[in-house]
Amino acid sequence: MQTIHGFIVGLHIVTGALSLLLFWVPSLTKKGGKAHRRYGDYYIKAMLFTSISGVISSTMVLFIPLVIYPTMPEHFESVAYFTAYLRGQYIFLLMLSLLVWNNVRHAVTVLKVKQNLNKLRTIEYLWLPALLFAVACIALYQGLTYGITLTCIFAPIALLNAIGIARYAFQKDILVGAWVTEHIGHIIGSGIGAYTAFFAFGGRTLFEGSPSLQIVSWVLPALIGVPFSIWLSCKYKPTTPDHKTSLIKSAKG
Repeated sequence: MQTIHGFIVGLHIVTGALSLLLFWVPSLTKKGGKAHRRYGDYYIKAMLFTSISGVISSTMVLFIPLVIYPTMPEHFESVAYFTAYLRGQYIFLLMLSLLVWNNVRHAVTVLKVKQNLNKLRTIEYLWLPALLFAVACIALYQGLTYGITLTCIFAPIALLNAIGIARYAFQKDILVGAWVTEHIGHIIGSGIGAYTAFFAFGGRTLFEGSPSLQIVSWVLPALIGVPFSIWLSCKYKPTTPDHKTSLIKSAKG
């Protein structure tokens, strides 16, 4: 199992690093252009693999932590404490992986269904945001119980993300072209989650001696990504001369 887990993590790291680079091409190129579509497709495929592999690898640790990590470092007081530490780390990684998966899938799907929101109101679609909501609740409880700063910051974000997807799916009216801004917001949200995961796990050694810089690196993707998302959403926000004609009943989709 260690070998399988290590192999999955290795692929996760490789595709994750590739995703971090690919993210900027569709984000900065002309929307709808050839480069945007081509590299956007590459990014989506790489990020889907990265997030799903993150879900698998973190789930393995959560269920069999001592099989994946049979050797306990000396500084841990007990096996129980070591197990709790692993589960705390990997519930956070599971939450981030689910968050990225939700964002990427939703960003792609809204462009496909457009105003026909009935296609989003199915168990086949809503099980993923529901799972994210449940995992985020558990993570938030752990974060508050054990004072884990990063978890306390991102668990509420994950909760709002899951709720936001459900609200979008069940809204009565949708503005023509609203799926474009929905797409932009969730694609950038996936990038925020990916960069946060990188700094929280892969890049933590960069600031190992400075806890304050670690926290800054953890929240920096959100501090950059959220304003960028708002700016792009405002830029491509749909506008029509007649507001009444811009609303489409989703039930008629």
